[in-house]
Amino acid sequence: MDETKRRRLAIIWVAFAGVMAFYVLRDGVDASANDLLGLVTVALGVGLAALYYLNPGDVLSFE
Repeated sequence: MDETKRRRLAIIWVAFAGVMAFYVLRDGVDASANDLLGLVTVALGVGLAALYYLNPGDVLSFE
């Protein structure tokens, strides 16, 4: 996967995580299942963005 495509996908995942974080945090955070699931989704979105951007060990080459 070329670097330009990886960076675009990383930007998309960061934008997704930002929207999800806004949605979860807009009315406050409590210990409900909805908020916890939303925060896990934000963490996974940031993790995928880091994976696409950093490409550790050339993991995304699929070769």
